Amino acid sequence: MNNTSNIAGHDPIEPFPIIFTWSLLTFVGLAGNSVVVYITCLQSVKSATNTYILNLAVSDIAYLLVVVPFTCLAYIFNHWVFANFGCKLFIFTQYVTVHATCLTLMAMTIDRYQAIVYPIQSMNWRNTRASTFVCLGVWSVSIVLSLPFAIFHKEMRDLDNTTICGPDWPSPSIDKGATLAAVMTSYVIPLAAIIACYSRILLHLWRGGSSCSRQSSEANGTVPLRSAGQLRRKKRVTRMVAIVILLFAWCWLPIQFFTLWYKFDPDFPLIPALLKFKIFAHTLSYANSCVNPFVYAFMNEGVRKAFQKKFPAASKYCQCLSKPKQANPETSTMIDKAVMTTRAGVDSMATTHCSL
Repeated sequence: MNNTSNIAGHDPIEPFPIIFTWSLLTFVGLAGNSVVVYITCLQSVKSATNTYILNLAVSDIAYLLVVVPFTCLAYIFNHWVFANFGCKLFIFTQYVTVHATCLTLMAMTIDRYQAIVYPIQSMNWRNTRASTFVCLGVWSVSIVLSLPFAIFHKEMRDLDNTTICGPDWPSPSIDKGATLAAVMTSYVIPLAAIIACYSRILLHLWRGGSSCSRQSSEANGTVPLRSAGQLRRKKRVTRMVAIVILLFAWCWLPIQFFTLWYKFDPDFPLIPALLKFKIFAHTLSYANSCVNPFVYAFMNEGVRKAFQKKFPAASKYCQCLSKPKQANPETSTMIDKAVMTTRAGVDSMATTHCSL
């Protein structure tokens, strides 16, 4: 998490690389997430997955619009310049959007687990109504978890008489406890859920998880997919799972590690090298909001097809958005039939042997 109380009071750093890098990340993130919002809102067929994708894009946009500019200016000016109200607003928005992003990723992962392992049974609860309530719950929980941080942060002066936006908890132990709780709810618990769900997904597929394809075949009157095609999809899913877990873990680990180290080490070294490390950690967390649209949205078949329809010229120049070539026309026909005859509330990934 950002904590401007330890931003100020250090030797000034060169602002141009920060401004350039964070501005570029903000532009790419806003562009990608805005396109996702535009496409998902215009899609005629709604699904649970698209609801989570939309919620993730909204939280990423809010994070990039508020957190990045505030943090960037705090580094550049080397002190807090937005008064007490700006301090509380910044802290509140930061914690709300971070929790909303991470909890949405967790909810999306659980939804994928249900769709892949229990494709038929999950039809009863995997719908836009349920996913909308889950997203509302995510924002409600994020707000509740973030309110104490807004209440107990304010504009103040540090030992060097520098104006900062810092914590003002009743006691140091409460300060440490709140920080640990924030790391748990915004990183450790979501990451554990993501790893657990994707591990079960891979176990289901590689154990012959053919309950997924068998249930789809029985429901749609199709024959099981050929083993060679299944193996290719299993390998693709495995690579995708590795990418998802590594991106989330790597992008958020440095800033979470830095936050805990700073809070719990009484001899934390306030040296320029660690200030640069914190800037690097912030950059990775911002980058996560840039890659989310490509990892979770544009790799979704429905979103990708909608993008190709709305922006045909742009899709020609982006390989990740181009229509993949089908190695087996017969397999493609069976997949299309399964997708078309499955209930709209179920993602195509459940009926195409769970492609992510």
